[in-house]
Amino acid sequence: MREAGPDQATAGVATICDLAGGGLADAQLALGQILLDGVLLPRDARAALGWFLAAARQGSAMGCNMVGRCCELGWGMPAAPAEALRWYRRAACAGLDWGMYNYATGLTLGWDGPPDHVRALAWFRWAAARGHCKSFNIIGGFYEDGWAVTRDLVQARAWYVRAAEGGDFRGHFNLARFLLAEGEMIRARRHFENAWQTATPAFRTRMEQFLVERGIEMRFRPSPSG
Repeated sequence: MREAGPDQATAGVATICDLAGGGLADAQLALGQILLDGVLLPRDARAALGWFLAAARQGSAMGCNMVGRCCELGWGMPAAPAEALRWYRRAACAGLDWGMYNYATGLTLGWDGPPDHVRALAWFRWAAARGHCKSFNIIGGFYEDGWAVTRDLVQARAWYVRAAEGGDFRGHFNLARFLLAEGEMIRARRHFENAWQTATPAFRTRMEQFLVERGIEMRFRPSPSG
């Protein structure tokens, strides 16, 4: 398939701008993401936030979620975790799995009061019921650490398996830890490798430290993105 040329891309952005200005929520979301990423248009996080707000005010669950992301991470505004939590709750209550996951994360970390692991786990479970892969991994962590549930390593492992099968790099890493403890070095190495391929730079640093501390030498293949 041929990639769109510069003229086509420019025309496409112009169309998105027209539709966003005309009040189409999906176009407002798309324009906000373009401005946030700095792709096709110069990066402008404040303008991106404005378009996410416009979509959210029309009832867009993803719009609410993206406003929450801006509040959480300080995109286009000073970081405001408590405000992020309120927007994530709106997205979660609208049925968006990412909203549920982000709201549960805020409850876990206590962004607007003491941490509430019981409510957080309930929201992670609701996200997981919708197939949200990262929630599989977090639920595994709740069982491994005994947060809001009786500690259960069998359940933890089962949730990490689901997360790894879904492609979550943290799920791969956590499953690899369990396999390592079980003496399954070959399988553990495979999951460490899979984790590395899509992990963030910060998580890769943590992985390397984990492996060095245990005397495990691995040479990871470069990821497709570099």
